[in-house]
Amino acid sequence: MWNYRVIRKRNVYIDPTDQKERVNYTYAIHEAYYDKNGHVGAITQDPVEPFGENIEELRHSWVMMAEAFGQPILDYDNIPEPGYERKEDPVGSELDEELKELEAGNKKGVPWENVKAKLEEKWGPFDYEGYRKQVEEERVEKERIHSENIIGTPTLQELIKKLYSDYKECIKRDRAENP
Repeated sequence: MWNYRVIRKRNVYIDPTDQKERVNYTYAIHEAYYDKNGHVGAITQDPVEPFGENIEELRHSWVMMAEAFGQPILDYDNIPEPGYERKEDPVGSELDEELKELEAGNKKGVPWENVKAKLEEKWGPFDYEGYRKQVEEERVEKERIHSENIIGTPTLQELIKKLYSDYKECIKRDRAENP
């Protein structure tokens, strides 16, 4: 599982006026990844920004980031959190060993050509042009809906209410389609 969290990062520096060590803090939103017990085991190294492949995804990204303010602040230097349990695959620590090999550069991942061949064997050749057309049609439709339902909302409070309601409806639809 993952979500967005507010991360507090401690910064140590030497004050040029008196040469003393000083500390300040910065805050940013990062993606956080959890173990099965709900402990954060990893976060993105750098802060993230709202992003989407269409206007609806961008709105939902923004709402998910806003939800981070309702969670406790995490310290950058305390990740993984105490109690975090690293996932293992069903065969034990083979996954950890494989990851170490990949990170060390001693092992390469599966070549894309092999993955593509297996996918095409199962599903047939991928229709790139059809996919691009579908993505473009969805993008245009989502912008039309955005223009009709969101643009021109008179107050920030009403806007936030609409954005959150839209986001919750999308989550409900997604859960119904992908249980």
